[in-house]
Amino acid sequence: MNHVQERFGPDTNKEILLLCIGITSCLGRFIFGSVADFVKGANKVFLQVISFLIIGVMSMMIPLCHIFGGLIAVCLLMGLFDGCFICIMAPIAFELVGAKDVSQAIGFLLGLMSVPMVAGPPIAGKTERQD
Repeated sequence: MNHVQERFGPDTNKEILLLCIGITSCLGRFIFGSVADFVKGANKVFLQVISFLIIGVMSMMIPLCHIFGGLIAVCLLMGLFDGCFICIMAPIAFELVGAKDVSQAIGFLLGLMSVPMVAGPPIAGKTERQD
């Protein structure tokens, strides 16, 4: 929220970004959950990797947005694929490691996801300032 206030001014309605992420995350869970369950041949691991990649790229795009509408678009995509990531995380972990180690697998996935979410925006912001 501080980034939005610094970049776009204190009068900007920054709460709309959280609303966009929440709504599209819910929508993404419905869409990708249905795809993973009902579409024959849908590769859940591939969907997980694609969502992981898009969330990482979108988090790096946040400091590069100079227009508030662009930041809203980034948050919409981020929320949509966050819904995909969260929705199919448990079924994939269950399929890959079984019921005994599913909690370890979910913890590993969330820990792995934390790296681009923490490192992405500062790296992108540092790259932008060099230009």
